[in-house]
Amino acid sequence: MNENQQYLFQVNLKGMISLLSEHLYSNPNTFVRELLQNGVDAITAFRTLHEDHEGYLRIYLPDSERAEMIFEDNGIGLKEQEIHQFLAVIGESSKRGAFEAKDYIGKFGIGLLSCFVVSNEIIVETRSALSEKAVRWTGKSDGTYQITEVEESRPIGTKVILLPKDEFKHLFEPDAFRRNLEYYGEALPMPVYLHYNSEMSWVNESGARWLDPKTSKEELLAIGKKTFNTGFLDAFPISAAHGGVKGVAFVSLHKTQFTGKQSHKLYLKRMFMSEDDCHLLPKWAFFIRCIFNADGLDATASRESLVYNDTLKAAKNEISDSIKSYLKTIDMIDPDIYQRLVSTHYLHLKAIAAEDHELLLVFMDDLLFETNKGPKSYRDIRHLEQTVYYTPNVNDFKQIHRIAGSQGILVINAGYTFEEDLLKKISQLHPDLKIEQISPESLLNTFHSVDVQNSAELVDFENRAAVVLQPLNCNCSLKHFNPVDTPAIYIGAYEDINAKSTQGSSSLNPLEATLGMFTKKTKVIQPLLCFNVDNKLVKSILGIKDPYLFPSIIHILYVQALMLGKYPVSDREMNLFNEALHNLVIMGMENFINL
Repeated sequence: MNENQQYLFQVNLKGMISLLSEHLYSNPNTFVRELLQNGVDAITAFRTLHEDHEGYLRIYLPDSERAEMIFEDNGIGLKEQEIHQFLAVIGESSKRGAFEAKDYIGKFGIGLLSCFVVSNEIIVETRSALSEKAVRWTGKSDGTYQITEVEESRPIGTKVILLPKDEFKHLFEPDAFRRNLEYYGEALPMPVYLHYNSEMSWVNESGARWLDPKTSKEELLAIGKKTFNTGFLDAFPISAAHGGVKGVAFVSLHKTQFTGKQSHKLYLKRMFMSEDDCHLLPKWAFFIRCIFNADGLDATASRESLVYNDTLKAAKNEISDSIKSYLKTIDMIDPDIYQRLVSTHYLHLKAIAAEDHELLLVFMDDLLFETNKGPKSYRDIRHLEQTVYYTPNVNDFKQIHRIAGSQGILVINAGYTFEEDLLKKISQLHPDLKIEQISPESLLNTFHSVDVQNSAELVDFENRAAVVLQPLNCNCSLKHFNPVDTPAIYIGAYEDINAKSTQGSSSLNPLEATLGMFTKKTKVIQPLLCFNVDNKLVKSILGIKDPYLFPSIIHILYVQALMLGKYPVSDREMNLFNEALHNLVIMGMENFINL
């Protein structure tokens, strides 16, 4: 064995073509995009020789006169030597080392292979602008190709001829093909003509009006509605010097979810690339949909996404600044849109304001918060209250919603992850307003205790209620609290972080005992059903001794308290509720019969 000997990889060309043409691209329609791209790049290359060259693309579909599709451009064309170099070597591209190569869409030299998905043979007839001779390249999916000279005179440019496979003939029907041409090429800067039988149509006649700075806002909103099939609140231009990005951002007319994914229209050098933003938009811009074009960013090999590099990151930061600039000035430009923006997208604006101090100052007074007294702006909260409480999660807010209101306490639902940080930043700007966290258990501590020891009736009620609730893993308590018309409230299980550790089996484990010195002690407090001794219903059942009636009433109050606290009610609890009602109905009927 010669350790210094070098070997060449053995490549199965047929398998390589199959891999690239059938698996690199996400759908069989991709060949339309690749043919458009090659034609556009050929015309772009010709303009390096003749600046005023007016390029065009013509597509002749299979019809009553021909079985093949012809895709024609009047670009720079290829010489025979270039055909050998660029069409027969996978990975080589005529644009790779070209002057101003950044102006070309395709740089990988593999796009033409996508045509093998829909055709077993690709014929390329071409004449170079630097040659008088036209040549024909015939490539087959088995990995072979041949080149012949075309005898008749041909104009400068290239024709790609495909004979559709039977299973893909539907893609070459006029309506289907036109939709794909519009989908990929409606923004192209040169005309695309589609021929079928004796008719011709100009596919991209309307062009990319959204790139024209003279286009009115009304036109942009109409474009947005047509593109995304929905209306928008507003539209404004966005741009980034890095990556040469220009486009339009559309503000959603309706509330959007943080977890939702918006579709966009992203073009690379005016060729449609993706319905994804490809990391160009900031993560918080869920309420924004964009149509934009990038002239200076790089595509992946499949040309279905952008390469995530430093240029893209810089472009993303610029686009983020464009959106923030709009948000900072829209109140002065159009107060009506500003108010509608705030009322519709206040959650997203709060998420942005929590991270951006300038935007916090812009939106702070108008930001809406969900409170137990209804939605309120921070301006209203600040003017009406001296102390404001908030719950860090939605479940706590649901529990104390009604009870806190009866105590005259305003509570903000800060259940979204960013809202607690936002409130803390706001409190630093307005130290005169106290903003404090509240929980159901802390609210419970504000209730007045009941001296049950001086009342045998209350002791007896508490003991008997505890027995009924014990199978439900729920404790019970008696308190004075408002509103008086609430017979009982349910406090879910919670952790008491101030609980002292107790001596137990852990003391037998020296390692656990040692580690325990450095850990925070917590104790889980069981759920609690708190009865309101001032409530008329509770007073009326204190003396009920009936072994069927009393548990039924307790069970009904238990399930009612769950519902009032917005807790989920399980099948077991609903069955308990229904059975208790049934018992009350049966006992009522028996009493009626006895009368």
